[in-house]
Formats: sequence, structure tokens, C-alpha cells
Amino acid sequence: MRKFMCLALGVVATLLAAVGCQYDDTNIWNEMEQIKDRIETLEEAVIKTNEDIVALQTIVNALQKSVYVTSVEQSYEGYVIKFSDGTSATITNGKDGANGINAPFISVEQDSDGNYYWTIDGEWLEVDGERVRANGIDGKDGANGANGIDGEDAIAPEVRINDTTKEWEISTDGGKTWTSTGVVAEGKDGTNGTNGENGAAGNSLFTKVDTSNPDYVIITLANGTEFRLARYDESAPMFIIDAPELAEIAFGTTAEFAVEADNIADYVINTPEGWKASYAENILSVTAPAEDLCHYDVEGTIAVTVVSEQGKSAIAKLRVKAVVAEPEPEPEPELPYELRVLTFEDADAKFEPYYLDYAYDGSGVEITTWSDLIDEPQYGGPLTYADMTSAMYTWYDEGNTELAHIFPDNYGYCYWGGGHAISNYWGEGFSDEDRNKHIAKYYGEDYVTENAGNDAMLGWFNLQFMTPVPAHSGDNFVVHYGYKDFYSYVENLPELYFADGEARVIDHMYITNTSYTLNQLYMGVKSEAGNSFGGNWEGLTESAWLKIVAQGFDDVDADAYAEPISEVEFYLVQGENVVTDWQKWDLSELGSVAKVRFNFLYSEEMGGRYGFTIPGYFAYDDVAVRFDK
Repeated sequence: MRKFMCLALGVVATLLAAVGCQYDDTNIWNEMEQIKDRIETLEEAVIKTNEDIVALQTIVNALQKSVYVTSVEQSYEGYVIKFSDGTSATITNGKDGANGINAPFISVEQDSDGNYYWTIDGEWLEVDGERVRANGIDGKDGANGANGIDGEDAIAPEVRINDTTKEWEISTDGGKTWTSTGVVAEGKDGTNGTNGENGAAGNSLFTKVDTSNPDYVIITLANGTEFRLARYDESAPMFIIDAPELAEIAFGTTAEFAVEADNIADYVINTPEGWKASYAENILSVTAPAEDLCHYDVEGTIAVTVVSEQGKSAIAKLRVKAVVAEPEPEPEPELPYELRVLTFEDADAKFEPYYLDYAYDGSGVEITTWSDLIDEPQYGGPLTYADMTSAMYTWYDEGNTELAHIFPDNYGYCYWGGGHAISNYWGEGFSDEDRNKHIAKYYGEDYVTENAGNDAMLGWFNLQFMTPVPAHSGDNFVVHYGYKDFYSYVENLPELYFADGEARVIDHMYITNTSYTLNQLYMGVKSEAGNSFGGNWEGLTESAWLKIVAQGFDDVDADAYAEPISEVEFYLVQGENVVTDWQKWDLSELGSVAKVRFNFLYSEEMGGRYGFTIPGYFAYDDVAVRFDK
């Protein structure tokens, strides 16, 4: 409808431009306001009619299901009628056709089969020669756009006013197709259009709601049809079945449905052929026929007629359908082990408190939770970059997986020599433009301002504990740094080991790339100060690859030159396919190991004169270990 307004405003603007600034444009503006009022009235008429159609369908379904009116709420705008099955119908006060809005009259009529069908201007509404039913089968609710033109399902039609022809149109397929009713909402000059045979000048489908009778609510349609809806009171029986619109029950099996019941003196249950049903203690039990019976109804309606002590009756209905039972899934084989998971979350910390004596210039720090091991700042912090000559950063998942880690000795025990540090630093984006945003988040806006243009202070290496996604679970994860190739000074690779000395199977862990690594992979290696990964890498190519190698050892004391008993690989980069979220890495093929070391292998273009040109980082979380039952 807004198209009318745009057209009207365009016409007015053209007229104003043509007549010049001395012309009295009062009449034009008045005409524009009239056009605006008519457009709003058209829109209101369409909305009101569609709301009335939905309300009318709810009412006829309530009649078919023999439910009670539990309350009628009246306001300035109309009535809200609530029914004992939880549905409600809203009837708003109608407006007259003073603004020149004609409308077809849409209503319902009950036929000899007991069902209600939609009518338009007193004639059956038909699609492909079939009448369109308003109520569901035995009270099943209809819905806009349902496949129901063959009469099998209920439909609530929709109406609109065509922008071009100004005619009312109707749809019975959820607005996919529209058919003209022949009723013109307004003439080209905004005057009254032509009414249908029983058309209404903008009136509501409803003309009256009578709540004066204590036993009934009487609703009168504009064509004079009256509906009497029984009120619920203490003398009436209540029997509401908590069930889907169509209860599908496997052949030969019984399903139970909760019932809200009150004031039931007696009841009778009627079932389709082959079905059984019983009621006791607010439970309706329904048994579908056995599939090998000679005669039975696959689908039908169970009707429960209930009678109150005062002699009032009501009928509750349940649509049922017998279906072939889904085969029982094969039970999961019982595993001979249990999985314990190292989450790095404070709530899961079982280790005894301990001290990192070297930290904070030798004053030390007590570690009581995993989060106590998160260093701040990320680069040069007191936990991972202190002057560690005899003591070092270490952690131990005591009492759970028994996995432990200690920074390796590579001419000192700082993180620049490799290690596994606990982190919770993350932020979306790893482009050059994202760098200062992230640094400002963790180092402060003043830090970025004071060091503008200084790569030695604002390089990506400041964000070495950061990932582009949150932890795989909870808040914390681990960042690995370290590799050994032909050039590196590293002698001892970072490793996980079982502190109790027992060999076990590490089932899996979740891993991802860090933000620092991703930036260098996508943007090429920078010559920023503090970056020692210089080389010839300029960005991803189809032939590039980067993978982590996990090496298993059967001796917890295996030295740096020991041969692994097993290896498992995981690709972080394959051509232009790069890991940017958490991926599960199956480590079970390592077998039973006492410890695992991690190293990087890379394609030729990722190496240079000084070895690996990409920052050797990855993040991991949720390490699962098998324990015999």
C-alpha cells in the first residue's frame, strides 16, 4: 500500500515545482492529506479483515472441538475470547465505510457434513471446484498456506487490495497466488467502489458480541449468523488432552497423554476401528491396532464424551494415526575406558596450590586456579618472560588427566624458547587493520597513541597469546610456541607428559591457529621490529602447507634426541584452506605414550635462509585422555 503514498507524493512535488513560489498551494496540500488518509484507511481495512478471518476460524474450531469459553476480556478496542483448549480469538471493533472503502463479505457456513466452509459474498469459496473448509478435521486447527484446497486440511484465506486495480484479492495458498473478488475498494478519484453482491462498506465480519448470558457467549456475524459458545463454570465438565494435533502411535503400541480434568461424573470413549483407549487418574491411554489385524482404521478420531455431576456434557477429541515404528537404534558399544578432559577451566582445577618463585622479580606468585597462569601483558610478562635460570613456568592437571607441562630448557626457560602458556585472550579479526584495535583492548588506548608508528611496540608479537575465536569450551585454552628445524637454536621441543609416569592414550584435543600466525599467513611476513621470522613469505599459495606433528614416546624421561615410537600429523594450512576455528585432532593413533612432543613441518615456500618464516604458534583446548575402567 505504501506504493500509493510514494506516487501521491511524487505528483504533488511535480505540481509544486510547476506552479512557482507565488501560488497558493493550500488545496494541493489538503488533497495530499486526503490521499494519505485514504491510503491508511485501505491498509487498516486489509489488516482488520485478515485479523477477523483468523478470529473466525478460531471460533469455528472451538465449536467443532466442543471447548468452553473460559473468559471474555473487553477493552476499548474490542474483545479477547479465551477457550479451555488454550486458544483465543480477538474481535476488534469494526469501522464504518465513511472513508469510501468497500469490501467483499467473507464468512463461513456450516454444511450438512457438519463442517464449516468459507463463503465470499454469500457464495462458497472454491478452489479447483472444491470448497475451502474453515475448521480442521474434527476441530484440527487450520493455518495460512496449508495444502488444503482439496478439502483435506483447513485454510484461513488472506486478502489484500491490488495496488493497480484497487480490487480486493484473495489467496488460499499463503499469498503465493491471488484471485480478484471483483469488489473495488475505491474508485480512481477516491470515491466508493463497487460492492459485491453482499459487500460491506468497510464493516467488520462481526457485528455483535453478547456476553449477557451466563451460559453462553453469542457472537453475531455481519450476515446475521449467530454462534453460541458455551461458557465454562463449576457445573461444566473439563477434559483437556495434552497432545499434538495429530498423535502418531506405532502399530500395536500404547501412548499415554496427560489430561486436565475436573467435575467428571461419567465418560464414554469412542475409538476408530481396531483402536483401544482408556482413562484413569488424569491419563488417557491409547493403543494403536496391531498391523496384522484384518480390519482397522489407520487414522481417525478418538472422542471422549464427559458428563458433569450437574448433567452438563462436553466432547474432547484426539486425532490419531497408526505408523510403522522406527527401528530401535543399535546400542553404543560400551567402551573399555573412560575419558577425562583437561579443560583449563578454574571450576575443573583439582591440583594443589603451588608457587612460581621466580615471578614478579623473585617475589613469586601462588597458583591456585588455571587463570592464575594467564600472563599479563602477553609479551614480556612476569610469568612467561621472567629471568628463569633454575625455576620455570609449569602446570600439572593433578587428580584428573595427570598431564603436565614445563617450559623446556633452550638456553633459558622463557617463552621465547618455547612452551605451553595458559591464555584467555581472543578477538575477531587478524588483518593489519585489526592489530591496533586488539592491542588497545589489552594494552590500553594510551599505549597505542603513545607508540603510534613504532613497530617495536605495536607489532603482532604483542598478541602472541591471542586467537580469533573464544576458547573451545569455557574461557581458557593453551597457546603452544616452539619448533625445531635446520636453523633454529631450539634443542628441546615443548611437550606434554604424564606426571605420574604412567603411559596412556591421549584420545584427542581441539586446535586452531593463533591470530598472530593467521596475520602472517594471509598478509605475508612483516619486517616489524621484534619479529625474528624473517623470510621470503608473501602470502598464501595453492602449493603451501603447514602441519603440526605430534611425536609419542614411551619413556617419560626420553631426551631431546630420542626416537619417537609414533607420530600423528594435523594440517593447519593446505593451499588456501586455513584453519580459523576449533578443529578436533585425533591423537589416539599415537597409542599408549608417556609423553608427546609437538613440532611444525612446512612447505618449501614457508622456509627461508633462516628456516621457518611463519610464527610457530597454535592453540589447543579440551585434551581428552583414556583411563581404564
